[in-house]
Amino acid sequence: MVIKTDLWLVLLSFVLALLCGFIFVPLLQRLKAGQSILRYVELHANKAGTPTMGGIIFILPIVSVAAVLVDWQTTPLAIMLIVASFGYGLVGFLDDFLKIKHHQNLGLRAYQKIIGQLGIALLVAWFYTRSNPAGEIWVPFFNCYWQIGGVGIFALTLLILVATTNAVNLTDGLDGLAGSTSLVYLLFLYALLSLTDWGDEIVIISHIIAISIGSLAAYLLFNTKKASVFMGDTGSLFLGGLIAMVSLFSGLGLVIVVLGIMFVWSALSTMLQVAFFKITKGKRIFRMAPFHHHLEQRGWQEPKIVALYVMITAVMGVVLILSLMYV
Repeated sequence: MVIKTDLWLVLLSFVLALLCGFIFVPLLQRLKAGQSILRYVELHANKAGTPTMGGIIFILPIVSVAAVLVDWQTTPLAIMLIVASFGYGLVGFLDDFLKIKHHQNLGLRAYQKIIGQLGIALLVAWFYTRSNPAGEIWVPFFNCYWQIGGVGIFALTLLILVATTNAVNLTDGLDGLAGSTSLVYLLFLYALLSLTDWGDEIVIISHIIAISIGSLAAYLLFNTKKASVFMGDTGSLFLGGLIAMVSLFSGLGLVIVVLGIMFVWSALSTMLQVAFFKITKGKRIFRMAPFHHHLEQRGWQEPKIVALYVMITAVMGVVLILSLMYV
């Protein structure tokens, strides 16, 4: 039974990620792989020196266990998912490495990160278009599949990948925020998949989601306030790519707009802030962007902000499941 197998995978990945945490957190501390804190985030001054690159803790179990599970001849989408997610992790790793090397919160230039992300996204979009030439994708709340064609699915894949990787990266600004929100997202995505027909590729994707859930749960033991390690761009770019691809490849790419509403809001609040600042020559909509920093500036404690993001994500997940069951 698939769900029974997935429960074992959750447990296995949890244990492996826990072991990775006990190994890599002290190692990163000894290597002085500390995070530099931006000078304008004054509330985070006490976090300076906390090890970064902690995404390794969940990346290694996800990639290694998934690589063993996939059929390297009959599940091409699952293979692309693993390889491309790892590629995003490498881009993030390079960014983190440069930050540590130069002892500042500036690694890769923005255009360099975009080139790396876009290059991987183009490869994934080309590959997915070949696997789904009709561009079939599930439409939330209408409980139907929309065929947008090869060009449409190519463009949508590019958009979702680039937007999601950057949105998750922006959400990774508080202890446990990106990890907790991603964990709830994946739990509800799995629930949505459990209500659909299972094909060979969907079964493998469900396994990868289960592995990711277990690994993230263990990682959060090291990342919730007060965090002993940050996921860094290594983890956030990997996680963003993974979330985008498990959603797309399962035919549920559009749910990101609903279930991933807090990722969307992190990106949107930042864009609104930047645009308004430029248009008004110095005025701001929020005290600070992304929005979770605005809440911090208003006196909210980090655990309360994390709880808000998690609850909103869970509510949207429940709404999606009810729409699937009753529409």
